[in-house]
Amino acid sequence: MVNLPLRAQPVSGTGGDPWTCSRWPRPGSRSSRAVLRAFSPDKRLHRRFEEVVRGALAAGSARVSEMVASLPSPLQNRFHQAKALYRFLSNPRVEAEALLDRVYQESATALEGEEVLVLLDLSPVAKPYARALEGIARVGKDRRPGYELLTALGLDPAGRLALGYAHLVAYGERGFASLPKEVEGAIEAARERLGGVGRRLVYVADRGFDDRKVFGQVLALGEEFVVRVYRDRKLGEGGSLAKVASSLALPCGEEVELRVGGRYQRVRLHFGWREVEVEGRRLHLVVCRVPALGRRGEWWLLTSLPVRGREEAAQVVEAYRRRWEVERFFRLLKTGLGLETFQVRGLARIRKVVAVLLGLAVFLWEVERLGDPFKGFLLQLGGKLGLPSERDGPYLLLRGLVRLLNYEVTQELLKQAKGGRGRSFG
Repeated sequence: MVNLPLRAQPVSGTGGDPWTCSRWPRPGSRSSRAVLRAFSPDKRLHRRFEEVVRGALAAGSARVSEMVASLPSPLQNRFHQAKALYRFLSNPRVEAEALLDRVYQESATALEGEEVLVLLDLSPVAKPYARALEGIARVGKDRRPGYELLTALGLDPAGRLALGYAHLVAYGERGFASLPKEVEGAIEAARERLGGVGRRLVYVADRGFDDRKVFGQVLALGEEFVVRVYRDRKLGEGGSLAKVASSLALPCGEEVELRVGGRYQRVRLHFGWREVEVEGRRLHLVVCRVPALGRRGEWWLLTSLPVRGREEAAQVVEAYRRRWEVERFFRLLKTGLGLETFQVRGLARIRKVVAVLLGLAVFLWEVERLGDPFKGFLLQLGGKLGLPSERDGPYLLLRGLVRLLNYEVTQELLKQAKGGRGRSFG
């Protein structure tokens, strides 16, 4: 029924087959075959892959049992269908990288503009009650058992999102080298997939990437960076980064939209800038304070971008602010699609589930961004009330997609119950 890549396409109406409302290639199409070419032309594998995609979306879960419960089944016993999905995830001919490659290619071709932000992120994938999963280790601030998802997301000026790199980091995996090595690979892969002739990449990262090796690698690639730093450093002109940041005047102010207290709102921020010499490099420090965020609202942004005045300093602040926007992507993955609910063992299987969910999240981001009739149709299905204060958030879209899938499941089951004649009961 559906397949990666998941790129939305505007439609003129909502009648007929609902899946004509999106660019989800059908079985046998060229892009559908391209996904499978890396491991097998087996039609059964193709069908199982479609079931995983549709089941994950309809159930909002990475748990196979819930995926199966959301699918129409030609079998009397759903246990057999669940076993078939487990076999698909265990099949060595199906590789997570083969699935991700298609998402990389399709999403990157949608990017436009001469400058693209590359948003580096390391997000914990918690499995607090798991003990025997392969490669599991304690992660995050709470040091709970789990993994970490390392991603590099491309974001263009129009808000189009592309997946440039994704890897589920397992610190307990045999042969694991180090996190810096993983980050190095992410930076290089993102440049290869998201860069292009005449396009500038600006790597934007939070405090977890405050590392001189990251700075050096980005500059060696001929690209730029904006990193929120927290480590104090001695400056070439004397003094320290912390002293400069704490004493720097913040003469400029702007209003921006940020997520505060669980919802997006307009807040005031203040910023100032200064050129500094850090570890032999001439860089710029932009200090920004957001009173509405309390202690979290102190940003020290170290950048290789030129900052000669207010406008360029504001662009640095805006680049970091846009990184906050992409937190919605991870809420889609974790809350909307149930990233942390998987109950399969073995890193190879887990990474296949993660690859499917990443493709779905990219698709949902694009549907939300577009203002076409398909989005309006899904919002109506999701229960949009039409209030002036109501936001067209991703969860309404998810609910609408689930209802659309449930409708299709109901239709198929009714046809099966009536011998395929499609007659209604009553």
